[in-house]
Amino acid sequence: MKTVLLATFNELGPAQQLQMRLQQAGIPAVIHDESKVQRFWFMSDPLAAIHVEVQQPDFFKAAKLIAEWDRAEGVLNKAVRCPACRSCRVEFPQLTRKFVTPSLGTLLMAIGLVPREFYCMDCQYTWPTAIRLEPARDALGWPYQSKLWHPEETHHDNVQ
Repeated sequence: MKTVLLATFNELGPAQQLQMRLQQAGIPAVIHDESKVQRFWFMSDPLAAIHVEVQQPDFFKAAKLIAEWDRAEGVLNKAVRCPACRSCRVEFPQLTRKFVTPSLGTLLMAIGLVPREFYCMDCQYTWPTAIRLEPARDALGWPYQSKLWHPEETHHDNVQ
């Protein structure tokens, strides 16, 4: 029977704890570790690689249970969550694993043309692994740290 992603983790321990809780509640759950796939196929450090999955007919019951457990005990504190909708159904990188298309995407990611991003399966939001900070800018939009546009900002240590 087809399984559905329920929660995503960076580490195996919290995923195993959630799996045991679900099995104690009578819901069969499996863990898929994609860390080796990410390391070799997607040529990236494994992030969001541990997936807890349940069978499709049990999905809504399991989702309701873990929402209750999370409110009461914080069982999803170590889960990877979407910043937009707080869902823990996240994939990394943002490529499907169901067709040949990831091969092209993987190549584009390897050469740096496409960034590797997290993907939320519930709201389809994607976000980067790290937030790039924009430099402070002047009224015209030029960076203050530029010596070319703001030579007056350069300080010389040898000047007395």
